[in-house]
Amino acid sequence: LAFYIRAAAWRTADEKTAPTAVYLTSLYIGLAVNHLSPVKLGEAVRLLTARAIGSPMKRTTAILVAQRGIDLSILGLFVTAGLLLGQTVWVAALAFGAGLVLLLLVRRFIRTIPVLIGYGLLAWLFEAGAVTCLFLGADVPVAFPVILIAMSAGVLSGIAQFTPGGLGTYEVAMGTVLQLSGVPNPYELALMTHLFKYTFAFLAPVYVLLRHFAIVHLLFTQFKKHNTKG
Repeated sequence: LAFYIRAAAWRTADEKTAPTAVYLTSLYIGLAVNHLSPVKLGEAVRLLTARAIGSPMKRTTAILVAQRGIDLSILGLFVTAGLLLGQTVWVAALAFGAGLVLLLLVRRFIRTIPVLIGYGLLAWLFEAGAVTCLFLGADVPVAFPVILIAMSAGVLSGIAQFTPGGLGTYEVAMGTVLQLSGVPNPYELALMTHLFKYTFAFLAPVYVLLRHFAIVHLLFTQFKKHNTKG
């Protein structure tokens, strides 16, 4: 549901150039690429999508920057509000500030910044809700605010990832917050959460391949054309 919300946000900012399924497929494929690559190469899928549907490259790039800026601001705000590690709260505050700067840089290219912020906030709340359900399934009841802050710390740690999917840094960051909150087996829970995210990242493209094969074919055709020209 969180990714559907992000796809709807992208479509809204892109002035509804294509059906929501196109944007959702692009996000799912990009997610899988990011979990296979040590750097965030999955973002390039968005640019290929823009070319495939005839959306202006400048607008697509601005939307990408805006959504990443919103993510930084929201996650940084969550962690700052939770006073992560007390003395290192500046890291989250820096992420929040960087997100605001990105939004200021692209605001003249996008007319729906407030809508994107609302979509972004909702998406992260739903994602934290999924992690909450995962913990309940493992019979580990943890307060939603703690999960929200811990998950936000984990995601923020992978903003500049150097391992596929931020493997390692995610577990340390999320596990540290859980440990400070007195949650038992914090790092094991963080690892379980990340493995769940990995599983989702690789199963989601299978779903879109079966459900939206024509869209996947369109995107891969665009990739082949780009490679040929390159």
